Amino acid sequence: MASTPEATPYVVEMRNIVKAFPGALALDHVNFQLRPGEVHVLLGENGAGKSTLVKVLSGAYRSDDGEILIDGKPVTIAQPQDALDNGLQFIYQELNLAKNLSVARNMFLGNEPRLVPGIVDEKQLVTRADEYLRKLHIDLNPSVLVSRLSVTQQKMIEIARALTRNAKVIVLDEPTDVLEENSRRDLFALIRELKRVHNVAFVYISHRYAEVAEIGDRVTILRDGSNVGTYEIKDLPFTRMIELMIGGEVKKQYPDLRQPSDEDALRVEDLTSGRILQGISLRVRKGEIVGVTGLMAAGKTELGRAIAGVDPFDSGKIFVRGKEVHPHSPRDGVREGVAYLPEDRKSLGLIQNHSIRDNYLYPSLPRLTRVGVVRQGKLDLEVDEMMRRLSIKAPNSRVMAMSLSGGNQQKAVVAKWLGARCKVMIFDEPTRGIDINGKREIYALMDELLEDGVGILMLTSDYAEALEMSHRVLVLKHGAIAREFARGEATEHDILREAIGEASPSSVSPEASVAAV
Repeated sequence: MASTPEATPYVVEMRNIVKAFPGALALDHVNFQLRPGEVHVLLGENGAGKSTLVKVLSGAYRSDDGEILIDGKPVTIAQPQDALDNGLQFIYQELNLAKNLSVARNMFLGNEPRLVPGIVDEKQLVTRADEYLRKLHIDLNPSVLVSRLSVTQQKMIEIARALTRNAKVIVLDEPTDVLEENSRRDLFALIRELKRVHNVAFVYISHRYAEVAEIGDRVTILRDGSNVGTYEIKDLPFTRMIELMIGGEVKKQYPDLRQPSDEDALRVEDLTSGRILQGISLRVRKGEIVGVTGLMAAGKTELGRAIAGVDPFDSGKIFVRGKEVHPHSPRDGVREGVAYLPEDRKSLGLIQNHSIRDNYLYPSLPRLTRVGVVRQGKLDLEVDEMMRRLSIKAPNSRVMAMSLSGGNQQKAVVAKWLGARCKVMIFDEPTRGIDINGKREIYALMDELLEDGVGILMLTSDYAEALEMSHRVLVLKHGAIAREFARGEATEHDILREAIGEASPSSVSPEASVAAV
């Protein structure tokens, strides 16, 4: 295993870290050691303690017990600035750049070279930014606005910014979650360069387990706030890694989908919206899942939002169970039986500081009120039954939505739309950011919805998910349907080929590539 700290001190060592919240022990004497110049993967299911451990390291939380050492020396990290002062940089899942500022300004924000106090030396700013970009082989004009960059380029700028602040450790939280395949390769190449040339160490958090072996050197696995162990990734088979993480045998990931009806749940004819959606026609039968996939910006989310009434469209027709509908708002969509489950369930799917019960109630208020008064008994019966049916893990329905794991939040969103009697559900990236057991539960839930005759339109950038969880797969390209595949007809390579056109995957630029599986 590792050399002793005395011989080569860990760049970061966390010893016996304890963190408790009211009613929950989030970290139970957790140990974590990071070597210089390594990618150390942090794995665990939602709620295992990964985020809490990182927040303790970042200074966002104070641990209740334990100690942190940097380069073998004990330090106190009481606030985020303490972490920065010790060479620790954190790049979170959500991009954190000022989009109205240039690349150079973002890279040195708060640390700009100055001619005199209060006046930025613009020439020196651009020169220094260009030096860092060239050093990292990032081909960008430092004067360009961040708003004009791709998601991948913005992620690269966040890493470059970390290096301008002399980062010895960079923590990456779900770094590939919004990246396409070629973009992921670019990011991994940059990580390897920083390891080799600059001896930068990385803490890498991801739910995309297949990429762990590709980029990681070692892995520490957490379960229920405790250490399971730290392993050399090359010595740990994939199946064994998952077993250690979930505390049991690996079960079948995808259900066997039941046969759909011949009747339509949803039909869309020639839906057009500016330059985004180009005459899309599709059909979803009762009890059927139709997967929609493609490259980033192909129009997946825009399609779902238009059908549900979230965004307007220019022309076309929408039919729900044979009846033409005209949704001009999400409320209209729900009234017609169409629910949109957004990718960003935390800010758009649920009101986080309200209870499961309240979130369930809001779209069903007309049905669950009498003369303006909520029928409390009926509401409680329905919510409790829905929580039982969907296996929502919470002590009771009055628990705040913000306290639920990602998978349980997704279930709570489904619960409220089932309560509203929706018969068409549009899932946008249904399992993004959800652990392996949570994914299995979401897939089982979707299969159960089919038994009730619900039609599901699943918008996903995960090609394996599209192939395994759909009766049919539609591949979007530039806002139009490039190809439809029947279940079992296509491979991930087939989808990629249709999504990018006639070019081979290796010839596609980072600006037009495919989401990582």
